[in-house]
Amino acid sequence: MRRTKTNVGALSLMALLTLTACGGGGGGAGGIAFPAVPPAGAPATPETPAPPAATTLRIGILPDTQGSESGVALHPMKAILDLYEKSGVNVVLAVGDLVENGTASEYRLWREMADKYRSKMTILPIMGNHDPKGIDQDWYDTVESFIPADAEHMPGSRNKNYVVVRDNVLLINISYGWIERAYDFVEAMVAKHGPKVDHIILQTHNSFAGNRYGLVRENIVDGSHAIVNDVKFRDAYDKYRKLLAAHDVIYVSGHEHHYSRSVVRDDNDLAFTQIVSGNSAYKGYETRFGEHERIQSMLMLKVQNEATGSIDANASIFEISGPAIDYRSYYVTHSVFSNTDAPQQLAAPDWKLMDRFVRTKDRCEKIVYPASVPAHVQRNGLYDPSYRTSACTSAGGSRARLLDGRNDTFSRHDTRTRAMSATPGYSFASSNLEMEAMMYRYMFIRDASFSPNLNNNLRARVVNEGTPDEEVQVRGTTIDLKKLVSLNWKAAGADTLSDQLLVSGIVSQDGTYIDAYGRPKDIRMQTGLPGSLGDGTEAGKTPVMLPANAKGGWTLDNDKRGDNYVLEFSLPKGRSVADTQLARYDSSSGKWVALGTPACVSKTAYQSAYLTTLPGDVDASCGASPVVVGYDAQASAYWARLNQDGRFALIARP
Repeated sequence: MRRTKTNVGALSLMALLTLTACGGGGGGAGGIAFPAVPPAGAPATPETPAPPAATTLRIGILPDTQGSESGVALHPMKAILDLYEKSGVNVVLAVGDLVENGTASEYRLWREMADKYRSKMTILPIMGNHDPKGIDQDWYDTVESFIPADAEHMPGSRNKNYVVVRDNVLLINISYGWIERAYDFVEAMVAKHGPKVDHIILQTHNSFAGNRYGLVRENIVDGSHAIVNDVKFRDAYDKYRKLLAAHDVIYVSGHEHHYSRSVVRDDNDLAFTQIVSGNSAYKGYETRFGEHERIQSMLMLKVQNEATGSIDANASIFEISGPAIDYRSYYVTHSVFSNTDAPQQLAAPDWKLMDRFVRTKDRCEKIVYPASVPAHVQRNGLYDPSYRTSACTSAGGSRARLLDGRNDTFSRHDTRTRAMSATPGYSFASSNLEMEAMMYRYMFIRDASFSPNLNNNLRARVVNEGTPDEEVQVRGTTIDLKKLVSLNWKAAGADTLSDQLLVSGIVSQDGTYIDAYGRPKDIRMQTGLPGSLGDGTEAGKTPVMLPANAKGGWTLDNDKRGDNYVLEFSLPKGRSVADTQLARYDSSSGKWVALGTPACVSKTAYQSAYLTTLPGDVDASCGASPVVVGYDAQASAYWARLNQDGRFALIARP
């Protein structure tokens, strides 16, 4: 697998700081004939790549369905599974907390709903923290016929921890409380099946680095010598980061009842993707601790706590075709809080696309910071708001890079103040001061002139020192999201002269701003919480003058415009501007469309002024479109000013 390291700075900063039971048998759900394309009624997606091959696999995520007093949240569960049925989803990852109290009657409710869909899709359940409240046999009786007969189970935990291979995807399923003990099993399954597949998805219940919960904070920073799982996760922590990053694993969890996407880094700055899948329950949670900037970059977050009067239902789909993944995440906001309520907004949900990425195995990536980074802050090589990248060469020899552009369209959110305390002799931390130090070792960056913390000048501190009320406080702050911009390669098609380049991540945020509970704030008018500016002072993040294309909403539309950026695409050997064109794939027509007519292609090399103006040799009539194309003879490459993600290639000139 060729994958460029994510251009982030955990290792750089650390260098600067001189751091560093046995149940029933599996069965059922095998041999289902899966549809090759989504049936009519599936949600529209922006700039969808070429029609997928017949081997396309679609994997959906079913977040926590715990139903509070209802036991199981049947209304959102049905709405999500209906969407998956319409979208041709083959496999569903049920990420735990299927029910509220683990009772036989609750499991019966869940099973009755799930049974309606099992002839159309395979549902792979794992336990959350609510499911073990009951007895194991009720769990086994509920799930054993859902788990495929060809599943490979972890010894001693059959039907709780298991793997399934479908097409070119390894699906690792680990229940709550087991990830800490399952490292050897996970490593063995990756070694056994990893070489035979293109993609690995690990689903478990708890997040690795969470906004509200998370293994890093709970099992290490707030961990205890007396708790076996805490000790085991602490021992496996670095091994997990290294394993998941080295194998490009996508880590999927539930538990937090809100949606987020991030990348988590190992000590070599190689990253894996974490998706906290959102909500399918009758309660939503707020944001507490926020980004763990020591190891994590937050790319997307949507919170809808019931204090707002509404909550979200979330549905996410991986569309996997060979080495490529097209991931889409949807939401619908509703005011249904029990099974006795009318379905209301969930009766005929108006699903909105809110997050998307495209990635292939052959790709280069860069974390792009928001333009809110104070200009006078020392960058340390990583706080870069530019879309500019190094050259990215495909396995087939095609070459492209991004030349220019800045991340002016980004979203932000608040967290709430939280506190923890050490218990000497019990906690890993022997004092509150040591617990604060552990937060800076595992979670946060300590703000200093040589390593500024863009989220807050004081992420964690001991308060009420020397009194009975002494504790470690993580104060509420304001965090701006980053973007993961990817240059993804697919092999050349019959109608292209080059490999195909998929640009992903430019259009992924729209200037939203929410408080810790999901209540909307105005990023154009309101100042962030104290200390959040990122320059070491008590000033808050300043209001943002968003570009005209930014609307401050959540929906990613088909024609959504993002920031201007400039793509450079080199000509293959033996080709010239006389016989080639730079083109974009038009998903609506299924054809490649040239970017600019020959008369509107500049003959000058790219200059920074062209990010907003026309080259002098291009007629003003060519400027009606925001797309501008030029050819740099010295570099033997086309350049194009663009403002959308898309799929690009060189094609023959007619």
